Formats: sequence, C-alpha cells, structure tokens
Amino acid sequence: MPMTGYRSITVSEEVYNKLVQFLEEHKDELKKQDVRSISSLVGHLVMYVIEADDILRRRAPWMRLVGFTEHGVVIEDKKIDRIVEVRLVNDDLFCELDQRDDCVHVGFAYAIPEVYNAMVARGKRPPQVWE
Repeated sequence: MPMTGYRSITVSEEVYNKLVQFLEEHKDELKKQDVRSISSLVGHLVMYVIEADDILRRRAPWMRLVGFTEHGVVIEDKKIDRIVEVRLVNDDLFCELDQRDDCVHVGFAYAIPEVYNAMVARGKRPPQVWE
C-alpha cells in the first residue's frame, strides 16, 4: 500500500533495472536535485518529459518533433505542411528550409531540452528568432 499522497505504478523488471542503474550512475548529480530513490527518480523523469512537451506545445503548437538525425532534428511544420530539418552546421543550428540560423524552426529546435543542453554545452545560446 502506498504512503498517503502517493500512488503506485508497475514497471517491467527491465525498466526497473535500468532505473536502478541510472540512479547509481548519476547518484551525485541527482542528489543535488533531491532525487534519492527510484520513486523520486521516476517522478523527476516524468515531470521533465511533461514540462518539455508543454513548453514545445506553447511555443509552437503547429510544430512537432519528428525525430533526431545524426546531425540535427526533424520537425513537422503544420502551418506550411512541410518536414523541416534543422542541422548542426559550423557548430550552430541551421534551418535547411529557410537557409537561416534565426528562423522559427531553429527556435523550436532550441526549445527541445536535448538540443538546448547540447548547444549550451558547446557554449551556444538560442538566437533572437524571427518568423
């Protein structure tokens, strides 16, 4: 029976084992975020995904992340009914469709947490974006 204010969920043993491994491998950095158990790790990861999805939906509801490539991301732009690739060119994000590094597609790419974190690790910040 879960503690008051909590609910229980069931995951496969494979998922559980990966969570245990992840918690062990990242113990020090997770402690800084007050993640000390499998339960708090699951809550932390789920909230991260939900918040990231919410940010993307608010910024550009007409766009969605299709996936990642070796050199960038693929985005569906429903406004123009096109698939757009934003690639890493000369250490900056560059939109193949608009041939620019400051269009709305580049801005959307920066709103994807994995992209943002990778670019910040390279010392880059999101540009001022123009439509």
